[in-house]
Amino acid sequence: MSKPSITFVFLTFGENVFYHSQLIYSMISIKSFQSEAREQKFVVVTDKPEYYECIKDIATIIVVDDETLNGWRGEHDFFWRIKIEAMLKAMEGREGSHICYLDTDTIASKNLEGIFDLLDDGYNLMHTKEFDFVNPPGQTATEMKRHGLNKSYNGFVLSEDKQMWNAGVVAISATNDPLKTLHVALGVCDSMCADGMTRKLIEQFSLSIVLQVNKIREASPWVRHYWGNKPKWDQQIAGFFAELYIKNSGVESAIEQYSFQEHNLADVVMETRMNKYKNSIVKRLPSFMK
Repeated sequence: MSKPSITFVFLTFGENVFYHSQLIYSMISIKSFQSEAREQKFVVVTDKPEYYECIKDIATIIVVDDETLNGWRGEHDFFWRIKIEAMLKAMEGREGSHICYLDTDTIASKNLEGIFDLLDDGYNLMHTKEFDFVNPPGQTATEMKRHGLNKSYNGFVLSEDKQMWNAGVVAISATNDPLKTLHVALGVCDSMCADGMTRKLIEQFSLSIVLQVNKIREASPWVRHYWGNKPKWDQQIAGFFAELYIKNSGVESAIEQYSFQEHNLADVVMETRMNKYKNSIVKRLPSFMK
């Protein structure tokens, strides 16, 4: 009996070339460890297909326009609802395949066979468990608990035993019907928006609350998520692609060259108060640019 295929899904949009280069670098990292034991597919959902000419032979590019992206915000105009919609779009017609969504700021740190084996065994994965609601850290988590404790969202009750998982990686086993699971998570997300839940982590928690119904594990042993040190990583990635460009090398050479890369950078660095303020403004820009 053949093993289920795995569909890697990425989402990016907008003019910031660093996001697009992060995505290609992440894909190259996965390809550098790829084995022939299982079919692996790559899907990129983007409004900038021109940035992906170099990988069009190894990935399916799904082009979306501003109207589609705005529609994916939903009735309650929640920006990060787009993430779940993009996963659903990428999985159309791919029944029977595992899905592994990755944020652009990720890289495979080693062979992903461990993730594939867990998916085969019916586990879902997210990048890492962040906290339990019995003891939520920070203002946002505390507000979410205060607002939603013991309320039901699309049939899921926010109880103290619920966990928040980081959505830098979202992998759903084919056994757990990824399309159905994502539709349920989208319903949870919409229900939380309708209830006025603080929005910062809603799409992440919607996925967390639904995926943990089944067995769930961390993907962090196999995937690094450098969300807290992007400028330094962007410099390294830019240098990698600059060298390939001046050598007139293609994507196959990039995959080979990746194995010689060193990644000694931290994934997260402590922010100064001023940098934290600046980064919070940058992260909130999408909600203002409607």
